Amino acid sequence: MLPDPIVLSIEDAMESFHKLKEDMKPVGFHEWRKFGAPKGAPGQASHHPAVKEHRLYGWLLTMHFVSVLEVVAFIVSTETLDELLNSDAEEESPTEQFSLPAPIYAENIDPVESLSIFYGRDTNNASESKSTTWKMNEVHCWTTFDPTLKQKMQDIIVSGNVGDDLDIMLPRGASMYNEGWVLDIGEKEKTAKRTLARYGSLGYIDSKKAYYGVHSSGPLSIFLPCIGRDDILQRMKVPTSEIFARECFQSVVVCEVNEMHSSDKACDVNEDLAFEVGGSQSQSVKPINATGAHYWGRNICVLVEIPSHSLLSVRDSEMRDIGLQIAITVESTTVMIQSGPCSISHVIWEQTYNE
Repeated sequence: MLPDPIVLSIEDAMESFHKLKEDMKPVGFHEWRKFGAPKGAPGQASHHPAVKEHRLYGWLLTMHFVSVLEVVAFIVSTETLDELLNSDAEEESPTEQFSLPAPIYAENIDPVESLSIFYGRDTNNASESKSTTWKMNEVHCWTTFDPTLKQKMQDIIVSGNVGDDLDIMLPRGASMYNEGWVLDIGEKEKTAKRTLARYGSLGYIDSKKAYYGVHSSGPLSIFLPCIGRDDILQRMKVPTSEIFARECFQSVVVCEVNEMHSSDKACDVNEDLAFEVGGSQSQSVKPINATGAHYWGRNICVLVEIPSHSLLSVRDSEMRDIGLQIAITVESTTVMIQSGPCSISHVIWEQTYNE
């Protein structure tokens, strides 16, 4: 039994139980390292959680969701449901309806100066008042990973991609990279899937697909929609209007696929990519040093600056879809297919709203 759904380190939490005999352990810790797959199936490594650890993760997440529901229940009990549904805020982003307390953060982090995509934003001037309220902007994420019910990256790509219709297990020739960014999965991922096929794939329906590119692939052009901003849409219909991207977009994050690089000459997303954002070249690409943005000691996500002169644009002639167009190019000419091309698997952006 755990008294609280907060565990910072599973291994540390388990240490005292490992010393006990099997029949003395709580039931949830019996056969802690037993996998559900047949012996010899891939993935049964010491750093991979087995069945019982996965169940523990599920319990921890469930308890956090229950805690959130308690907060929602409190809000609904203080404001009638009719008031919530009929208020002027009904057309706003759900994250903008309620204020939040200041975030809890480490001593070496200043949430005001850090990414609002993680910590939200202070609605007051922190230098004038210690009593602050915080809000979260709406965060959207498009990905190439499967399975995905919506917000697939393919839906926001304008041009520069190839291989989308090919079987993901088929090899991609070097000539394809001269035509554009190639939809593929890494060689180790393919090897694992071939091995899993002998065991009926064991229910693994996930696939870490990504768009891979080198310098000769040219730009991968994507279009991030500015959602729910009818005020900006109406202004865009004026022929001479130029609206800056920062009126809708707070930040843009781009991530590569999380896979091991076997060569030190492989692509470095912090150094080898160039971004044109809303018609202006981004001069700042910063690695994100945060939990979830590292893989095997490497930064795999970067914060892409939105230049002050970046402009919103329209995607169709009927002006129904406004947003921010971004072109991603492999700037380095030394990145090779054999040593490890650049990859893009996630595009995450944070949208601002009128108060």
